Amino acid sequence: MPDKIVPPIHGLSEPSWESVYAIPSVESHEEVVSLSLAPEHMLSRSIYFERQITGALPECYAREGIVDRLLHASSLLPSHLRLVILDGWRSTDVQSFLFSECKKALASMYPDRSTDEIFIMAQQYVAKPMKDTSTPAPHSTGGAIDLAIADRAGKMLFFGAPFDYPGEISNTQYFEKKQEQGYKFTKQEEEALYNRRLLYFVMTQAGFENFHCEWWHFEYGTQRWALATHAEHAIYAPTQFSLNPYANLTNI
Repeated sequence: MPDKIVPPIHGLSEPSWESVYAIPSVESHEEVVSLSLAPEHMLSRSIYFERQITGALPECYAREGIVDRLLHASSLLPSHLRLVILDGWRSTDVQSFLFSECKKALASMYPDRSTDEIFIMAQQYVAKPMKDTSTPAPHSTGGAIDLAIADRAGKMLFFGAPFDYPGEISNTQYFEKKQEQGYKFTKQEEEALYNRRLLYFVMTQAGFENFHCEWWHFEYGTQRWALATHAEHAIYAPTQFSLNPYANLTNI
């Protein structure tokens, strides 16, 4: 049985990418930092590095402001649970690979759909690779986080759909809508409903905005966050990041 009462997830906005990209960005110049240095509060598991995707980093990284808010979110969880960060800042090369892989998966799942339809569908799960700095993939800004929850033994909670699954069941409100329709849940589906509510609750209480198509994806400081919160502008623009300590040095 749940040991923390959390409210249902209702009323998520579903803005178009055009409306998201219409929001300007004014860079705050916050650093991109490691998310693996507070394991008592959250675990960091670089899922794309595990998959050996070229360019994926061995740890998860994000802006400093994201770390502060993740620690806040962690403090709201029951004491036997921890956040598990699966991805943060992402390079353009990794973004391009993931978008291509998503299109291939959807084309296989929906062979009757046109190339243009598959392209639009893919954007529900992976932002298209950036063409210019006004249309960044959220992960390229360091302000987007993919995550789940695990218990203290490291067992991941059940959310009803695997991370990165490109299907309707990955929609954050999928089980909420099933409940509204009078659907009779199995015990496991009840767990998925509660776990999604818990993740959504702690993350939004910490200031994050969810991407409605993905239960695991949250943003702060991005164009989507600015649109949802009626901020004048995003505070994170696309940024470069390297583990090479000499990469960002300028000539003296």
